[in-house]
Amino acid sequence: MQTLITVHALIQYEDKYIVLKSAAHRSNPGYWNCVTGHIKEHESAEEAVIREVKEETNLDGTIIKTAEPFIHITGERRWVILAYLINVEDISNLKVDSNESEEYRWITKEDRMISEYKGMEDTFKLLGIIND
Repeated sequence: MQTLITVHALIQYEDKYIVLKSAAHRSNPGYWNCVTGHIKEHESAEEAVIREVKEETNLDGTIIKTAEPFIHITGERRWVILAYLINVEDISNLKVDSNESEEYRWITKEDRMISEYKGMEDTFKLLGIIND
């Protein structure tokens, strides 16, 4: 079984959260989730999550909460997920990387979309934004 370590950045602006729809040529095309990415060699998870936020949304954020690592198994892959709540103060520079995502939405914690996408729901739960 292959083990992959990823960071999930749930970006918060005021009372809303940005979610991204994976581009057609990416793994899981059309799947909605928060900003996700892999940790590079010699990079901390915290550095990786801030870098991924910048690369995928062009936003600058601050880590305000972290969650305990979560393990998710799909087929022959074991995902170790490190989830972070990232606060952004200014969204005027928002520009979603079209190589990564084909669409974005700002949602509230009450949005039905959250329960439709397991990875997204897990991240919201891990960070204490929603309850079981």
